[in-house]
Amino acid sequence: MYDRALMPLGIQRLQHYGEEFASTGHLYLARIAGIGEAERNEIIVKMAEVGVVCNVHYKPLPMFTAYKALGFDIKDYPNAYKQYSNEIRLPLHTLLSDEDVEYVCKNLKKAMGKILK
Repeated sequence: MYDRALMPLGIQRLQHYGEEFASTGHLYLARIAGIGEAERNEIIVKMAEVGVVCNVHYKPLPMFTAYKALGFDIKDYPNAYKQYSNEIRLPLHTLLSDEDVEYVCKNLKKAMGKILK
């Protein structure tokens, strides 16, 4: 349902199934092209305001305090930062109903519209 509703908007997602691979499919990681970390965070806040908990699932290791203390700098890992900066994890669990997915998609589109004017 997420794919059908969001892919026409240009939202990319982590593909869980293919001819040569399969995963548990336990995450729905959406990438919104053309936004950065600040816009992504605004979208997450807008979603929270309507009761939809979204987050960032993968934070690059150089952004963690322990790795910074070891001398790692995210500027040295531009691809990792690029992958992180526009990723949003959407709700996905066994109790999620079709109506819930529709609500998430409707509100994500609305939040994106407010941010991507």
